[in-house]
Amino acid sequence: MLDKLYFWIHRKLSRPDEQGEYSAGVWQNAVRDKVMALSADAAGKVLEVGCGEGLLLLKLAGLKPKLDIYGIDIWNDILVRAQIKLDKNNIQNVKLTQADAAKLPFSDDFFDRVICINVFFNLPREEMVLQTIKEISRVVRRNAKIIVDIRNSFNPLLYLKYKFAKYYDPTVKDLPLRTYSYKKIVKYLEMNNFKVIKKIEIGFPYNNLAPIFVIQAQRI
Repeated sequence: MLDKLYFWIHRKLSRPDEQGEYSAGVWQNAVRDKVMALSADAAGKVLEVGCGEGLLLLKLAGLKPKLDIYGIDIWNDILVRAQIKLDKNNIQNVKLTQADAAKLPFSDDFFDRVICINVFFNLPREEMVLQTIKEISRVVRRNAKIIVDIRNSFNPLLYLKYKFAKYYDPTVKDLPLRTYSYKKIVKYLEMNNFKVIKKIEIGFPYNNLAPIFVIQAQRI
């Protein structure tokens, strides 16, 4: 009963063109909206780590048709869904590759920007978050900007949501739903030659207890 109610609410709150998608949802959409606003100055080669079914890729390619966009995800079936969307919209400036976020198949200093959103909370171990940040640092050029997000471990409602998610959302049964402190992620970024230049809070309350932080950093 709870799962049916959850999916009904999830569909109602998702955007009409994203209903039924794995990566749809109020918070996921809010994160993508913030990323789009931060991507107005994007140029050159852009990578999305954990692109899923391509919801952000579609928006980014529409906003910036001259970008050279890459998307990677560890799940091949979801990349197939992304490619179908890209083909349907006649988008040709996006390249998809099946790959692990902790072992990116690109050369050093290859990208001008990297985006990794709605990913960290799904990684099974914290060490994989650090390794992913290391890989992102390796593949971006100096002074390049990156965007990541975290689910905030200090938000009490988020803690309860994830603790009981297995009872109402069967799609998360194999996912860890990990939360992180802002300070810890900043530490990981600084360890890998990034300087945080912007922090955006998403969800109530709009302060250090916000459920989500979108973080923009620059490679130094």
